[in-house]
Amino acid sequence: MTRAFKATLWLLTMSFAVLLFAMTSRYFSFASDIHFLRVKQDVVHDLIWRSAFYLHIAAGMLAIVIGPLQLLPQLRQKMRAAHRLLGKVYITAILVVGAPTGFYMALYADGGPWAATGFALMSALWFYLTWMAFSFARERKFTEHSQWMIRSYALTFSAVTLRLFVPVSSLVFQLPPDRIVVLSAWVSWIINIVLAEFLIIADRRFKLRIAL
Repeated sequence: MTRAFKATLWLLTMSFAVLLFAMTSRYFSFASDIHFLRVKQDVVHDLIWRSAFYLHIAAGMLAIVIGPLQLLPQLRQKMRAAHRLLGKVYITAILVVGAPTGFYMALYADGGPWAATGFALMSALWFYLTWMAFSFARERKFTEHSQWMIRSYALTFSAVTLRLFVPVSSLVFQLPPDRIVVLSAWVSWIINIVLAEFLIIADRRFKLRIAL
């Protein structure tokens, strides 16, 4: 991949990340009848579910904006202390908070068992991919670490893909709401992980071509 392509992709990713961060911050008004919470009135007053929800979105907000920063070569090479610190925050946000609470919330997903399974699998995979990135960093295998970080962030970015998929599938493809709920539980992260693999392979081939 060329530098121009990487820069454009990074700017788009960071722009969507900041936008989602701003949108999600509205939940910290702690009102029980805004956005997503409007359709969760059956559990919104449950203390455990509500706590898991706020912990999940707080962890997601941190991860969504830290991820693109961690992928900047300038930060990795010239500000290593900052890179390590942000990495620890990103890893902790997902492994300790985001993925476990996401798995718990998946059990209460609208759309029945198919939707619940999709979101639960996404949370489990999010944990696994992030753990692998962390493990390679500890082993100082930084090429593998970077590749697994891309995979991890692909799952983090599924929060953006989900919010794009729902209106597109409704307005453009005019799918019924119940089908959209189920499809979004799978499509929102499968698309991202496929694109992540494509980017990893394309970058590897580009570097080999330059080396030759």
